[in-house]
Amino acid sequence: MRNQLRKWLLFMENNTDFLSSLGELALASRLKRLSESIMKSASEVYIYYNINFEPKWFPVFYLLSIKGDTGIMDIAEALKISHPAVIQIAKDLEKNGLIVSNKSKLDGRKRHLKLSKKGQNLLPQLQTIWQKIKTVNTSIVDNLENNLMLSIIDIETEWQKENYIDRLKKLDKINE
Repeated sequence: MRNQLRKWLLFMENNTDFLSSLGELALASRLKRLSESIMKSASEVYIYYNINFEPKWFPVFYLLSIKGDTGIMDIAEALKISHPAVIQIAKDLEKNGLIVSNKSKLDGRKRHLKLSKKGQNLLPQLQTIWQKIKTVNTSIVDNLENNLMLSIIDIETEWQKENYIDRLKKLDKINE
């Protein structure tokens, strides 16, 4: 713990990053900034390999490449993202010809998605790029003092145990 505090103080001495100076208060903002930075780098990777693909499409496209024909609600549940987020990504993928959508045979109100022929043809190139991205990500994570992937799991688990507003309400009761 003392070693971490020393690192933090040294970091703050040499850093004028406002968000970093806010510590835990800016957790969401820092995670968003990190995510945006990683997504921008991933975009540059696709550009480098001359592939028309957006990083934000990855989870839906990858899931469809594994599962095949899948309903939008099933995708949202599997990825633990909102239904509107899946719909937006699906629109982008469909507009770019990488997936096709069809009405469910069981329930005409529901849409099912699957890779298009173009998406299937692009998949081997993407898989090669994804393996390289995974290798780079692994090299970054392996060089960290703490296991980032385990820390993310820990944070997600804590968030599932009790949501933010309930935690704040408890804090307010303690401080009354």
